[in-house]
Amino acid sequence: MFPERVSSLKVSGIRKMFEAAPPGAINLGLGEPDIQPPEEMIRAFCEALEKGHNKYGPSAGIMELREAIAENLRKYRKDVSFENVIVTAGATEGMRIACETILDEGNEVLIPNPGFIIYGPDVKLAGGRPIEYSLKMENKYLPNIEEIKSLITPRTKAIIVNSPSNPTGTVFPKETVKALSELAKDHKLYILSDEVYNDYVYEGEHWSFARFHNDTIVVNSFSKSLAATGWRIGYVATSKEIVQQLSKVQYYTLACPATPTQYGVLEGLKVLDKFQAHVLEEFRKRRDVAMKKLAEIPSFTTSPVNGAFYVFPKYAHDMPSEKLALKILDKGVICAPGGSFGSLGEGHLRFSYANSRENISKGLEIVKELVAKL
Repeated sequence: MFPERVSSLKVSGIRKMFEAAPPGAINLGLGEPDIQPPEEMIRAFCEALEKGHNKYGPSAGIMELREAIAENLRKYRKDVSFENVIVTAGATEGMRIACETILDEGNEVLIPNPGFIIYGPDVKLAGGRPIEYSLKMENKYLPNIEEIKSLITPRTKAIIVNSPSNPTGTVFPKETVKALSELAKDHKLYILSDEVYNDYVYEGEHWSFARFHNDTIVVNSFSKSLAATGWRIGYVATSKEIVQQLSKVQYYTLACPATPTQYGVLEGLKVLDKFQAHVLEEFRKRRDVAMKKLAEIPSFTTSPVNGAFYVFPKYAHDMPSEKLALKILDKGVICAPGGSFGSLGEGHLRFSYANSRENISKGLEIVKELVAKL
């Protein structure tokens, strides 16, 4: 028998769709930019291999990259230094070791519903108990502060937040970020802030929780911002004391992040703004194509999307989201069932527009034709 914390884990509905997809299917499922990393970054990675950067590195990451990340983060806080940063094997590992570092057995952590699929399992695997707070369409998928207050108990240790959001595409406005930060301060809670999509904001501005709450643990990745999903590299930024503890946990989890990829990302950060300016403009156009096509489907209702690269329409058909996603898959289009993101995601589908405008339009036209016959 396996421990309950392991046996209770479910196979990701997103992965299930991806792996069951027929050859040539239009991929509107995975959150993976269809572009390549900057050429300068790829060259630097290759040069790092040739220069012999193929050995173990420091558990917290090479100093040069930690300093470069800190410099980038000073747009949010002026007091950030390399000591506030640990390089990780993507945001996935970053969130996992963050949970293991701050949680004791039985601690409660508030997690979004719907929300990205790793939050609940990460809390459970660290011995904690996930408690869901709701993100509802009628509230523009923003957290209800009064509801969150009602969920806090003496066992609550942290709140997990994600803006811009996967799966909803919502960007938290300043007033929401400040209100949650004040609540966390009042109750002496950590904020675990997943900011992976911080470079994908089409209207408004990204407000990092680190601006308002010192006990914020920012988890981020270069998978989206530099289109390097396969490189598996990201970081956690927080207080120096927590970084010291994270580094110990990371050693026993990973030993150290991959050395040559760190040198590649170091060069990538130098061209990040230029690279992202082009990417953001293209993805804004893709967002607009996706919203236009979804508006043509009478049985779908889609909230405005201001960030990330997902749309999360609610559908009127009387069937589970996985069943509808499988029907769509049979027609050659991959999407993610909303139920994969929590009970409040049921009745929704998630489409990623990290694909060409042509494929987005073609794929959603197939969806339109299918649901018209249901």
